[in-house]
Amino acid sequence: MHQPLEPFDHAVVVCGDLDAAAGNWRALGFTLTPRGYHTLGSQNHCIMLARDYLELLHVTAPSPSRQYYWDAQQRGGGCAATSCKSRDAFATADRLRAAGYKTSDPIEFSRPVRLDDGSEQPATFRVTALDDAPGARYFVCEHRTPELLWRPEWMTHANGANAIAAMYLVVEAGQVEAAAKAYAEMTGGALTMPAPPAQAGDQIASVAIDGAALVIATPQALASATGVPQIRRVAPGYAAIRLRTSDLAKARAHWAANQAQSIDLTPATSLVPADSANGVALIFEQAA
Repeated sequence: MHQPLEPFDHAVVVCGDLDAAAGNWRALGFTLTPRGYHTLGSQNHCIMLARDYLELLHVTAPSPSRQYYWDAQQRGGGCAATSCKSRDAFATADRLRAAGYKTSDPIEFSRPVRLDDGSEQPATFRVTALDDAPGARYFVCEHRTPELLWRPEWMTHANGANAIAAMYLVVEAGQVEAAAKAYAEMTGGALTMPAPPAQAGDQIASVAIDGAALVIATPQALASATGVPQIRRVAPGYAAIRLRTSDLAKARAHWAANQAQSIDLTPATSLVPADSANGVALIFEQAA
């Protein structure tokens, strides 16, 4: 399958209490978009970075299109999915299906966006998803109105965050290579498989996706994959997100002033534990 490489788009963090989550992430130094109300019945706040973003998502009731996220929410939330951009969600769905992947039918939906001048306009999206992708849901997102999301007033953060550098996905032992090959094919990213591990189950692979990385590891190898022993996850799913910041010192000062839990790992990296970020660990790294 020929799959043009398209950039990483966003990570979805499911939150049982969206108001509480918004307070958590603001205390961590993020600027949040106003609460959005999807036509599909979910609600969100977004954290807009230079070209990608984080989405805090809450599902108000189960429905066919929101069932996956509803189930994740009932299990306690956390980072439940990741996506890449698509120039044409229908064409991408056709390519994936031709390669043997079972995707949802592309759907179009919207949410009103309230701008600083008080006006309101609909942000529109087309997405197609693979609920049975290795480890967690993967989907592609076609932004029909990107100018309503990537706005200067929402892209400056007190912690200096400006890009997703990596996502860390845990899969079962013995599934790393197959998962990595699948994600490389689905995204068009470049696959790196290191030499065979010294110990059974201690396996890591990485897929480079246009300036970001999807790192896939077994539970036993997660500490090695992230470089952070404090990050642990046994069940399949996303354990951590690595974010680049333009000013780690400023981020640390903000966390201290807001009594936000963080751990300084090295002069250039800090950890926000999963307990403080709705179930997903955040690794902040000083951008070069």
